[in-house]
Amino acid sequence: MDKIQIDPKNSIRGHLFVPPSKSYAQRAIALAGLAQNNITIQRVGNNDDVLAAQRIVQSLGAEIIVEGDTVIVFREIDKTNKEDIQIDCGESGLSTRLFSAYSLLFEQNFKIIGTGSIQQRTMKMVIDGLRQFGKTISSNQEKLPLTISGKTKPIKLEIDGSVSSQFLTGILIVAPFLPFDTEIEIKNLKSKPYVHMTVDLLRRFGLEFKQNGVEYFYIYGNQEIYKPVEYSVEGDWSAASFFVVAAAIGGKVQLSGLKKYSKQGDKEIVGLVEKVGAKVVWDKEELIVEKNKILAFEFDATECPDLFPPLVVLASFATGKSVIKGVSRLIHKESNRALALQKECAKVNVKIEIENDNMIVYGNTIKVEDGTVFNAHNDHRIAMAMSLYALISDVPFVIEGASSVNKSYPGFYTDFRALN
Repeated sequence: MDKIQIDPKNSIRGHLFVPPSKSYAQRAIALAGLAQNNITIQRVGNNDDVLAAQRIVQSLGAEIIVEGDTVIVFREIDKTNKEDIQIDCGESGLSTRLFSAYSLLFEQNFKIIGTGSIQQRTMKMVIDGLRQFGKTISSNQEKLPLTISGKTKPIKLEIDGSVSSQFLTGILIVAPFLPFDTEIEIKNLKSKPYVHMTVDLLRRFGLEFKQNGVEYFYIYGNQEIYKPVEYSVEGDWSAASFFVVAAAIGGKVQLSGLKKYSKQGDKEIVGLVEKVGAKVVWDKEELIVEKNKILAFEFDATECPDLFPPLVVLASFATGKSVIKGVSRLIHKESNRALALQKECAKVNVKIEIENDNMIVYGNTIKVEDGTVFNAHNDHRIAMAMSLYALISDVPFVIEGASSVNKSYPGFYTDFRALN
């Protein structure tokens, strides 16, 4: 298992250009693969999930030119392909569920495979949804691999969004290119900000639909993206959240590349650190976060579960007991994040209790012992979160499974070390 040593940091200071949002980038690539004209996507990023999305559309016949951090898609996927299809989604949950909706464009066998933890994550919402369209699906007990076949028929689709919104995103992206209109009714939707992101991109790419909040969509079929599109991916608030918390507990950081009024749910981290006592200033398009004090807090992370790891670290530095709601959203991630956080934080004397849907973190007890070894649990966000304990440690510590950050942020350790 790969390891990295994290050295103590007395403080964290400096300027960082936040990497592009992998969620927006994957959506943009999926739409570009269905476009009838050239699509230029700037600031794409080079994390594993985004590279998986690029490989998928290429394997389906799209032609791509990569020029530095820009991707140009100048030929759409080949929807006339009559041969059986297989796509490899790597370990990307979004790509697996999003690109499963691409199967609606084909009648032949459409097989979806993946690697690592994605093979253990449920695809029930995908299977239930595609079957409504008349598809036949075989699976490994509702997990990968999936083989999808059969003719796609028009329906009024009903989706349960209680586990994930990722399949809904896939349907919203593919439905405009089906030969009929699609009506979608969503129940128990979680992660609403991710649906807002998808809708944002549909509009940017000129696609037409009607909606009633995020509970109902009517997507017009037989559409085309017939005009060239240039799109620049905004900064990733999920990645930024670790540096927002790092600044709040240990210094002052200036972050560039973020949108203040982004659709990304993880931007809520800014309001929280300000509420608990950090100094927060927006200077034009620059976010500046500075340490002041850290109060215990209560926060509902149901709509932004990726914030749990940095929030737990923030809570562990606060004086008193903090409560974070939304534990049920952590089961179907790269790891069971609730149990992973509980286990790893215990290594530095941070007590975490889980009561129903709440995580209770007892703060201001941190002690990093010589020889501490964290396990990332093959989860990029656990690895990044544990790194932040360098800001209180007097001794180096080790993170096993350190390369898991490649999933979303390959340059994380370099950026973290550079902020002194």
